[in-house]
Amino acid sequence: MLDEILPHLDKVRGRENNYTACCPVHGEKNPSMSLTEKDGKVLINCFACGANGLDVVTELGLSPSLLFRDKLVKQDNYLLNKTKYEDEMYVLIYDSAVARGERPRAGDLKQYKVATKRNEQRSKLNL
Repeated sequence: MLDEILPHLDKVRGRENNYTACCPVHGEKNPSMSLTEKDGKVLINCFACGANGLDVVTELGLSPSLLFRDKLVKQDNYLLNKTKYEDEMYVLIYDSAVARGERPRAGDLKQYKVATKRNEQRSKLNL
């Protein structure tokens, strides 16, 4: 995890699971970014620009999975992810775009499909 990220950074200092380095997001020359590995997660914060772990690994062209030891477990129960109100909003956004004759964005289509599945589950469970 952390040992796979550190070689891509400049001016790395520290030991064990606590390091500082130059932030690749805003390209500074002085170390202002903190990197820590704790409880199976890599925690990254740049105190200069506010970049987080996802920002840093994306800038370095690395996989976000490097930030976590265990693979994320996909939840079978879609009802745990979003509220009914949020799902209704996704459906409304998609339906409005289609009604205006616009081509929905890929992200909106994906959210629409997932929201529709969750709404179907709610109907089956009478929620």
